[in-house]
Amino acid sequence: MEMLGEARLAAPREQVWMALNDPQVLQASIPGCESLQGSGDDAFQASVVSSIGPIKARFAGRLSLSNVQAPRSYTLRAEGAGGAAGFARADIEVSLEAVEPRLTLLRYKVQATVGGKLAQLGSRMVDAAARKSAEDFFARFGAQVAALAGAGPQPAPAAPDLQALAGAPAAIGGATGGTDGQAAPPPAAGARAAAGPVAASPEEVAGVLASEHIQVWIADHIALVTLNRPRSRNAMTLAMWRSMPAIMAALERNREVRAVLLCGAGGDFCAGADISEFAQVRDDTAQAHAYELAVDACCDAIAGLAKPTVAVLRGYCLGGGAHLAMSCDLRFAAADAVFGIPAARLSIIYGVHGTRRLLALVGLAQAKKILFGAQRFDAEEALRIGFVDQVAGAGAPARGSWWSRWRGRAAPRADVMTQARDFARTLADNAPLSIAGAKALLNGMAMGLGALDAGRADALIAAASASEDYREGRAAFAQKRAPRFQGR
Repeated sequence: MEMLGEARLAAPREQVWMALNDPQVLQASIPGCESLQGSGDDAFQASVVSSIGPIKARFAGRLSLSNVQAPRSYTLRAEGAGGAAGFARADIEVSLEAVEPRLTLLRYKVQATVGGKLAQLGSRMVDAAARKSAEDFFARFGAQVAALAGAGPQPAPAAPDLQALAGAPAAIGGATGGTDGQAAPPPAAGARAAAGPVAASPEEVAGVLASEHIQVWIADHIALVTLNRPRSRNAMTLAMWRSMPAIMAALERNREVRAVLLCGAGGDFCAGADISEFAQVRDDTAQAHAYELAVDACCDAIAGLAKPTVAVLRGYCLGGGAHLAMSCDLRFAAADAVFGIPAARLSIIYGVHGTRRLLALVGLAQAKKILFGAQRFDAEEALRIGFVDQVAGAGAPARGSWWSRWRGRAAPRADVMTQARDFARTLADNAPLSIAGAKALLNGMAMGLGALDAGRADALIAAASASEDYREGRAAFAQKRAPRFQGR
């Protein structure tokens, strides 16, 4: 008999690992377990009362651990004898995936055999009993982990070294280690350096990280960069735009990082720029130009990162949020993701860099439709036109029984973050130099300016930023009404 399953646990991976090795937690989780005591390194003696059909017996057995790779995986062998009832043996491969700082995906694979009277009951009855026992175990284990998480302070994920990042001489540290101490590589070709009025000061970068408006967490060679303003649907402030190049540069230098995921906290990726602060930071032509430079520097830093980047898109991905997503190498979307570029509703001309990325992704006709119409479109449409590369759950049923899904114990195939991390892990296993070289070549071939008159484009953008319609669009947004544009 073979079983596969998954369980999502709202706790850091290190805490789940400790629970998996705690005799008290295991005893409370195993159905019918009367006692569980350590009997040496990575071994336990157990007494379990179990019923399968008409057979009820007390099994005396042994649990032993092998292939231990803390805190990621181990193999648990369970052997028990129940006298006349027969015997049972199971090899259980358990792995823990750190999906988010306080969310762990536990995957398990069970291969089991039975003998004696148990074998005479038939495989269907034995399989059904084993599956129920596994579901009961993970339900109880999840409750134990939740109780432990609520009983006291949880181990916090490793935070970036704010001082080192602000000064930009060292890489961000993370759950897998610190910095490599090497000098920073030169900027990627085509990336605009964060210099002059565009660059964030060390104090500004440290402030953005200290406020946790941008969070950085590293585990298993994957950096998770989270936009963390959920009450504002993760709208980007000017300080966030200006700070992102320094964060990307630090991740570039950190050799522990092989891939980067960009996501938003809560239910949304990013609703775009924080329009509520435009009166202070984007109120005239000069400010508007400096703001566009900051946006371009942020997105160019993401695009120019030599390491692969994946945008994890949930909820709103609008305006500047779409530019952030398009700057990543790949885009994985949840089924509920909503996309749009509402520049035409604010009398703003979408920037040259963002427009070029949109054109490269969806083609001329679709780019015009998106920019002219300023309408929102769903994940299915985004996949059809090439704006995103994958929609979680598209064309695949969720795994696990309906009972386990209803009770929330099995991770559905449609979880976009789980899919993105699975993919990022495959990227992290590939040759970094090959990926960096391929990325530089592909981006260089796809993103050239060609015959575009950059000066003329900048003049049009500046004129739109100075227009009455821009002010009308901003006022209408603040008053939550439809804008009344005059074309001037």
